[in-house]
Amino acid sequence: MIMISLLLVSCRSAKELSVFQTPSWTDTVEGRANQVFFHGEGRGLDPYRALFARIEEAIGSELDRRYLGELIDTGRIEDLGLMITNQYRTGEEIVLQARASEELVDRLRTTLAKERQDRIDQIEELLRQANLAYKANDDTKTITRYLEAAMVASSGPVGEKRYEPEVLVAEAIRYIEPLEFFLTRSERSYARTTVILRRRTRLLAPRVLHASISATYEAYNALGALYEDTLYFNSHETGQLFFDPLNAAMKREGVITFFLDLEIPPLAQDLVLQVEEALKKVSIEFPYALSNALGPGSIGLSLEEYSISGDLLPSSYAKTAFSEGSKRDGIPILDVVLERAAESELEDLIRQIPKNVRYTIIGSVGVLSFDKALDDEIVVVSGSFILYDSVRSAILYHSQDIEAVGWGPTRSEAAARGFERFGSIAEYLLRTVLMDVR
Repeated sequence: MIMISLLLVSCRSAKELSVFQTPSWTDTVEGRANQVFFHGEGRGLDPYRALFARIEEAIGSELDRRYLGELIDTGRIEDLGLMITNQYRTGEEIVLQARASEELVDRLRTTLAKERQDRIDQIEELLRQANLAYKANDDTKTITRYLEAAMVASSGPVGEKRYEPEVLVAEAIRYIEPLEFFLTRSERSYARTTVILRRRTRLLAPRVLHASISATYEAYNALGALYEDTLYFNSHETGQLFFDPLNAAMKREGVITFFLDLEIPPLAQDLVLQVEEALKKVSIEFPYALSNALGPGSIGLSLEEYSISGDLLPSSYAKTAFSEGSKRDGIPILDVVLERAAESELEDLIRQIPKNVRYTIIGSVGVLSFDKALDDEIVVVSGSFILYDSVRSAILYHSQDIEAVGWGPTRSEAAARGFERFGSIAEYLLRTVLMDVR
């Protein structure tokens, strides 16, 4: 009887302990075969985060945050065979216990460790290439390799502080900061210059080879609208480039800005901004003022407009647009009146050019066709012009046929717009001619 009484007291005490005493769980492999156990405790979602942190600690690597979302939403992580098996609450405190497949945990641990080592190997190879490039004065390749290494590091854990993206980007910027541009043999009246990118050091300033360099400046399109044009160059094996503008539409007076042009890989936005700020500082401005390629004096202009039936019109939309564009571009234009008849030949017009005018633009434009689209009238005009040199008695340029389209509520407004567009295009082509002459 005494023994039975003692057993009853003992069983009641154990039952009371399991109900009222908070369990003390630890991560252990005890329990079912091939199972591992994890626990977490806290308030709100904290026990899930604590449990997830212990899983990451056991695996030895950070896990995709989607796993944490799956754990919170479903109480499971299927890829690990993990499920929450018990939950205990005391007040606001929650304690969770979960078990997972030891085989799946080991498999993921092995996979992530291999991926981490692969990233480290890639980073070390890129840094090796960066070091060799720096010794060969190919600084931009050095910078690029560091940024590529930072991109690799951004794809997952790398284990070492020196391989983290922030550290690698900071190292890339350390190679950007000493770079500077230098201009030599500049001809401002032709917008020509030789550009050199150098590495500032205490003793030497070696040229940077194979550097990607961009040049930006303002130009006008064929219709006279201002835009920013960009040209791309490379300093090649000589460490320099000769800049000679190819765009005949560039403003006659302005500034050309040379930049170090490097492609930034898809890194975190804050890291991209750091690199961009560093690159902005590696630039130089080159002010220029193009001279008139045809020398001093005005260029004569005779540009007439014709109807669809071939009748000479009193309007001067094309001439006005041409003159305004030339004035903007610093090309002096003189209005020249040449009497035209239906049977006039070019020789008749040339004989009328004033003796004090060496270069003359002679052109004509007429309505080619009418059409209609929705509520707009459409007019197509066509014409051409020549640039004539009276001293050499030679045609320096013939534009061939130029077509332009105008539209508006009436035919007359559409024709006016078509003539204006023709004048803008013709003036744009003249700039091309002057660029060739220069």
